[in-house]
Amino acid sequence: MKKKIFIITGESSGDKLASNIVPYFNPLYFDIIAIGSEHLKKRGIKLFFNSNQISVMGFVDVLKKVFFLNNKINQTINFILKFKPDIIFSIDSPDFSFRIEKIIKNKLPLIKIIHLVAPSIWAWREGRAKYFRKFLDHILLLFPFEKRIFNKWKIKNTYVGHPFFEKNVTYKNLVLGSDKQIISLCPGSRVSEIKTFMPIFSKLIDKINSHYSQNFLFHFPVLKDHATAVKKYIPEGASFIISSTEDAKNFYINKSTLSVAKSGTISLDICKNKCPLITIYKTSWFNYFLIKPFVKIKYANIINIIANKQVIPELIQSQCNDLDIFKKVCIFLDSKKERISTVANYCKIIKKITKKNSSKIIANVIKGYI
Repeated sequence: MKKKIFIITGESSGDKLASNIVPYFNPLYFDIIAIGSEHLKKRGIKLFFNSNQISVMGFVDVLKKVFFLNNKINQTINFILKFKPDIIFSIDSPDFSFRIEKIIKNKLPLIKIIHLVAPSIWAWREGRAKYFRKFLDHILLLFPFEKRIFNKWKIKNTYVGHPFFEKNVTYKNLVLGSDKQIISLCPGSRVSEIKTFMPIFSKLIDKINSHYSQNFLFHFPVLKDHATAVKKYIPEGASFIISSTEDAKNFYINKSTLSVAKSGTISLDICKNKCPLITIYKTSWFNYFLIKPFVKIKYANIINIIANKQVIPELIQSQCNDLDIFKKVCIFLDSKKERISTVANYCKIIKKITKKNSSKIIANVIKGYI
């Protein structure tokens, strides 16, 4: 009889990580169903529903979709109770997955629950560990410094490294089709993020094109469904290209002179392509003042958090505006030395979170519970 695994992802980044892990589970012996999106679907995994439906960010956005999210949580619980998997494997998105897993553990205590991407209790609200250690059987850690904290709370854990860096970037040999310098502008994967960052990018493009005699090619890596929304903000006459596949995204980032990206997983993609990077982040002032008192860290970019210094420039909240970003962009465009130095410095940090065969290690931990 096949062993059953139910996978929960809430973000495209989690879907991507899961897609690198599932090949280690032979479909002859494992029945896998997931909440995921395009990457898991391409692997032939049956989706319970598309995780894009539950991808929300910030307290305000969650409030807007609270009834919808509660309905999805209840649907998932009911399905899992019928499916009765041997393993629930969740990746990130703890606000969604933990609510499900807590209830399932009470109703079906023999199901083993394994979670990848530890909640950042080292950043804020460390006491949350008391809550999720009641139902998590094992937590998989991306960063070595997390182990000490989770050992302290007596939560079974394994440091697996970050699967993003276990393999080199590969992409098809696309044709550049332009001799212009490329600047990648990355607003994020959610509609709410596009509405927040694209107006800033629109003004930034005008400033760059007005200041420099050459005309740049601006690259936007976004989901295919969001391409139309992005185009609405691009100034008339600006040269641009939108990528919606992994191959194209990596190709254009790799060819970019500079990237400006909303803090998140895209930063790791940029680092993997060894492109100079400026990190930006902005949320509503309501969200910001609600969360800020509880946050114990100085930085938004995980590379900076690990280094405990600003290796990658950050422009956060009030500094996340077109003028301040433009000033920082000019420093990078005018100085090749600055670009080379930034890449060299963050590559040193990445070595500290890289393990060979991270996905295989994760799969072996999961198999160890079956």
